Amino acid sequence: MSIENQSLKAKIYDKILKKIVGNEFATDELLVESKLVKMFDVSRAPVREALIELCSANIIRNIPRAGYQIIRISEKDLRDALQFRLMLEIEGLKLGFPKINKGIISNLRTLAARSDEVRNLGLETDAVSEKMKLNNQFHIAISSISGNSLITKALDSTLDLLWRGLVQIMIHENKIPVPENTYHSGIVRAMEEGDLKSAISNLTDDILVYSSIGHGF
Repeated sequence: MSIENQSLKAKIYDKILKKIVGNEFATDELLVESKLVKMFDVSRAPVREALIELCSANIIRNIPRAGYQIIRISEKDLRDALQFRLMLEIEGLKLGFPKINKGIISNLRTLAARSDEVRNLGLETDAVSEKMKLNNQFHIAISSISGNSLITKALDSTLDLLWRGLVQIMIHENKIPVPENTYHSGIVRAMEEGDLKSAISNLTDDILVYSSIGHGF
């Protein structure tokens, strides 16, 4: 595949994913390659490659001779992902804590401030996407301090699953508002002070914002 086709495939992937996250497809609707080609006014190749990649990411599944079915995220999936996320992030924080320096703190403080700034945005899909992007950047930055690429990679995919579940179940169905505040500043402050116990406590509280209803943010 040429560089141009790869770029187009990535754009089509993002467009399809955005529509899935935004619940723009009916619950029982099958994604059909020919319809997507017309929808995006492109050739079949980038659409097919984007669909294959979405299958690899477990966002859709191929139904032979029919189309592609969106994999809906259940509340159990979210509870399992939330529990897994807690394990990954706390262990990553412990591993990375001895490596914290002024540069890391400065970067995290900037990310924390940016993620808190967008909290007053609405519940539109684009606004939620921006909130989740900044939130995920903050948590991935903490995880990456550990130096364990497997933990960070697993966390990245887990955060993506929770993001999709958040939009599908919480915002579009239950109408539960996104919290106005996070514990990000508290996490950074504890890290700067070298207080691992407080950092873990703040990190746990931030992850468990929706624990009472089985959803992670």
